[in-house]
Amino acid sequence: MKQRYHIIIVVMLMLAMVTQSCEKNGELAVLPIEKLSPVAFKGFVMKDTLEQYFDGVKMREFYGQVRFEGNIAFQGEAPVKMELKKKRTGEVLYTHTIERSNANTQSISFFYDGQKLTEKYQYPEAIPNTEQIAFYFDFPANMPVDIVYGDGSDVNAVEYLARNVKPGEWTEFIKVPPLEGEMYVLLLKAGKKEYIMNNDVNSSYMSALILPNKYGYQGGGVQSWHVGIRYDAASNKPVPDPQTDLVAIFPR
Repeated sequence: MKQRYHIIIVVMLMLAMVTQSCEKNGELAVLPIEKLSPVAFKGFVMKDTLEQYFDGVKMREFYGQVRFEGNIAFQGEAPVKMELKKKRTGEVLYTHTIERSNANTQSISFFYDGQKLTEKYQYPEAIPNTEQIAFYFDFPANMPVDIVYGDGSDVNAVEYLARNVKPGEWTEFIKVPPLEGEMYVLLLKAGKKEYIMNNDVNSSYMSALILPNKYGYQGGGVQSWHVGIRYDAASNKPVPDPQTDLVAIFPR
């Protein structure tokens, strides 16, 4: 008989009855589920792909933002062991035991920076009236970035936040005081007055990021942006997306 599966993740909490199957002598055998326990996973994975295992059974892979709510199914009294492994090497980075007796939702969070895994993402304390913003660009190695801000009307009138930011490396937390008016964070090709995506301002700005200004949001927060690339179906052009704020995933 194949290795018996001890757990099943049930998506969206919509299944009224769950069973688990394996094969015995070439025929399907149904194993009863004794209890369902709610569980939630959240986190972020960078630079590498992680694999999630339950009692030795691979369930899914993680890269980027991790969001899941569902149930774990128990077939006995024994707890379930969850493991997170590096896909490239199979190295176990994290182990968590999920007990059947816990009736409340069991929440598990993790952050993997490509080298080590922790339960939380660390970032600085807030500073009143000053926004602190860090950037990480998940771009090809030949796409270094200048980070600027402006109203989007003139590439020659922008102000610089950081220059020659290499893909795959975090910037320091950049301190931004309240600005005179509403401004946008724009991405340029490093060393050039040229927008990074097809020299198109509409495809090269940080749509999810808010800068402080004297007439609206005053600042005092912390933002940490992981920025990737996708192709926009409407324009058939690359755009900086997803734009994920790690501080929002790991609030204090």
